[in-house]
Amino acid sequence: MRRFTGAFMLVTAVLIVAAAALTTALAGPAQAASGLGPARFGIRLVDVPVDEANNPRAFRYIIDHLNPGTTIHRRVQIANLSASAARIAVYPDAAVIRGGYFVGDVGETSSELTTWITVSRPSVSLAPDARAMVTVTIRVPRTASPGNVYGVIWAQETGRGKTGYGFNVLEVNRIGIRIYLSVGPGGPPPVNFDITSLTGTRSAGGQPLVLAQVHNTGGQAIDVSGYLKLTDGPGGLSAGPYQESGVTLAPGQSEPIKVVLDKQLPNGPWRALIELTSGITQRSAVATVDFSPAAGTNYLIIAVILLIVLVLLAGLAVWLIRRNRRSSPTTGHSDLVPAQPGR
Repeated sequence: MRRFTGAFMLVTAVLIVAAAALTTALAGPAQAASGLGPARFGIRLVDVPVDEANNPRAFRYIIDHLNPGTTIHRRVQIANLSASAARIAVYPDAAVIRGGYFVGDVGETSSELTTWITVSRPSVSLAPDARAMVTVTIRVPRTASPGNVYGVIWAQETGRGKTGYGFNVLEVNRIGIRIYLSVGPGGPPPVNFDITSLTGTRSAGGQPLVLAQVHNTGGQAIDVSGYLKLTDGPGGLSAGPYQESGVTLAPGQSEPIKVVLDKQLPNGPWRALIELTSGITQRSAVATVDFSPAAGTNYLIIAVILLIVLVLLAGLAVWLIRRNRRSSPTTGHSDLVPAQPGR
């Protein structure tokens, strides 16, 4: 019995490892959420530089090119959207761009940029539905090196609550405004990007996908988003437009934009047109795509993993058979004592 229990546990472990490998192979990057539950407050940028007035990104984020020794001021508005009074902290934090995401830190992490930033009110106490202005000041030192720096201005509410089991928990909600700064003499670096490929595939679950590889060829960070439209499909079908959330890329970075389509969509071929925008910079690409299983690579990954599992199971079976043969006695006696009938 112990042999079979051990064998079952070993097989289970093999299957878990295979499933984990499959998940790792097929999963995309995920962006971590900050805070528990929905936020009951808001933050928005009030001031926009005159030379960025035509840039939609400048209405959401602090975006600027600054020469060393320059000081700028930007106002942000904090709003209490709850039915009770709230105390909201306001502070700068470090941020990075990786894997196609703008990732703000969540622990008041210091960076070169955060040492340049001060806020006029580190915290605000607001009545229900009240609002308050906070001025963000950025002073770039004269010794600052040329380059791009990123950060975030967080508005954060901290409170205590109880779980369903009566335990106290610390609840933290935070929302923020991104900061994109380029530093150096002269004017701002150019904004530019290319769509280097446009391909069709299917996920492991059979979901048709279009992948657009985007490369930031400019000198500033970009937030790329747009839409995809399919035409000239089987029987003259058309589909879309499909909106996609896009990616954030630092200069020199390249990441795919993944557009998830209807699972019932025919394989194709289709004429795919993708239109992408970052601020006022636009790019488009056209390609013929197909969603046949042979066009994707995920099924090959599944086949390889299943083959590995089968080989391991076959090896396990051979090992158990040989072990049972070696341990089976040809003669012997029983150690059991027959029960005596009652008197």
